[in-house]
Amino acid sequence: MLGQWLAATRRHSTASLYSYKHSLVSQSLHRQRQFTNTWQLSRKRAFTNSHYAQTAERVRNIGIIAHIDAGKTTTTERMLHYAGFTRKLGDVDSGSTVMDYLPAERSRGITIQSAAITFGWRDAQVHLIDTPGHVDFTVEVERAMRVLDGAVAIIDAVAGVQAQTLTVWRQTSAYGIPCIVFVNKMDREGADWQRAVKDVEQRLGTRALVLVEPEIEKLAQGKYEPSELRYWVDAVTMERIEYDASDKTGATVRRQLLTPEDGRAYEVAARARERLVETLAELDAEIVDEFLAVDGDHVRVSTRAVRAAVRRATLSNMACPVVLGAAFRNVGVQPLLDAVIDYLPSPTERPPPRAISGSQKFSESRKISDSRKTKSPASRNALTNDDKLVAFAFKVTVDAQRGPMVFVRVYSGSLDARMTLVNGTRGGIRERASKLLQMYADSSEEIRTIRAGHIGVVLGLKHTRTGDTLLHPDHTSLDDATVVAGRERSAMHMLTEEDVREPVGLQLHGINVPPPVFMCAVEADSPKDENPLAQALASLLLEDPSLSVSFDTETGQTVLRGMGELHLEIVRDRLRALVNVTFGTMRVSFREAPSCTGSARFDYDKDIAGRP
Repeated sequence: MLGQWLAATRRHSTASLYSYKHSLVSQSLHRQRQFTNTWQLSRKRAFTNSHYAQTAERVRNIGIIAHIDAGKTTTTERMLHYAGFTRKLGDVDSGSTVMDYLPAERSRGITIQSAAITFGWRDAQVHLIDTPGHVDFTVEVERAMRVLDGAVAIIDAVAGVQAQTLTVWRQTSAYGIPCIVFVNKMDREGADWQRAVKDVEQRLGTRALVLVEPEIEKLAQGKYEPSELRYWVDAVTMERIEYDASDKTGATVRRQLLTPEDGRAYEVAARARERLVETLAELDAEIVDEFLAVDGDHVRVSTRAVRAAVRRATLSNMACPVVLGAAFRNVGVQPLLDAVIDYLPSPTERPPPRAISGSQKFSESRKISDSRKTKSPASRNALTNDDKLVAFAFKVTVDAQRGPMVFVRVYSGSLDARMTLVNGTRGGIRERASKLLQMYADSSEEIRTIRAGHIGVVLGLKHTRTGDTLLHPDHTSLDDATVVAGRERSAMHMLTEEDVREPVGLQLHGINVPPPVFMCAVEADSPKDENPLAQALASLLLEDPSLSVSFDTETGQTVLRGMGELHLEIVRDRLRALVNVTFGTMRVSFREAPSCTGSARFDYDKDIAGRP
């Protein structure tokens, strides 16, 4: 039994990159088991996908979504530390975070652009994208959700579901992405996790499966003191979770199997297990059979059966697991990581993406999958390394030394370094992937291949834009004429508007970019700054599809349009760091005009000199 528990709770990192130490705390009571995990970063980086070339089932592509200031980056920094990726905890206030690396992000204390990172947890590889919470940067969330398989929605235990929470939840729902909810900031005055859970069910429209609850149920002061945040109960495993007070980083966690002799802790866990099983019974028939097999005793339902039922409900989007914690106090993050591995899908468990041919519209779309009839959800999506490459470019950034860096998700086949790719969205133009990178926020590691189900970065693609589909030159959707024409355009280094209007071959569903609503005029300070300004604007447009630049013939001004005031302020700061430029007053892009004809009558009646 002890060996099974150790196998289920151990954390993993590659031996060449991490030194991982396990220590078992022995106790005189045979019923108590405690497990302490400590991590030590050894030499270089976390996982690359070459370590898991043959097992996409152990991959998790997840995103962190939330309203602004809910604790996304703080939670991510704790994940990286507990996984062994960082030596010390990053702090948003001091500007020492790994994920928020832009100067504007560190000075403002908010996330402006999404950042990708890869790390290992429990013998699995996690590709994580930390997304912004401000509404002005909602396109960053949109293009991240387009390629992810699961998400962690972070909610403030005091504020509950907020405006941007609803927006990002709708974005995940549009792609059918299963989610886990992390109720954060349990250490704040006025924190009420029960109200937050009710808010999730009522406003987000999903059933909440609370997996971890505080051992202290009622609070006299309305606030959890640090000592009260040490003890939690796991409703799935019927264990007590204790965070070692002597470990200020929160890395040392002890688990104790509860029995009736444990008094209050057991009673709290039993009530939490009862609520969990009752909710699952409304959603899953198999858990009802397990429940009846143990004579209706919620506690006696096996951990394996409960965990499997939670996973089925999550993958079918009928419910979402809920984990409680306080990331700033280093509490609740390890159970959250466990939930990511246990309940969010792997790439092979997600439905195939929508795809069309060059002559179709998306109303006639089909899915990328094989022709085999499948019965189990785990085999619906045929992601194999033997198929021809199909990849999706969901983000482009421009590096001063490397040039365009194209973030891709590979859906079938594999993308190798020095490989020739066909851009079906751009009329079949051919480009060569000079290098492949695994990103770790602002740093990277060169890799040889990106396999199906993985996310990586491609260098050397000068014509690829956000939303483009990249294909193998021998893909069955490409005819010989298309391949020859694409080779000729590549040889001449030409990309015309006709290429953009006439996509060829198989294409994946693109990214919906909302129209800009704020605008301001931008003008170079001198004639010598005009060319640098044009180049800087071109780079910004390449990175951010929600930006647009146009020339107003009425005023003779170059007009920059964005999603909001903060969005344009960030763009202004970036431009001023590169070129001498002057910005006009920000305005909302709208005009008023009569929309229909109408008539009215008014009788003017006034006495003049006392006479009517």
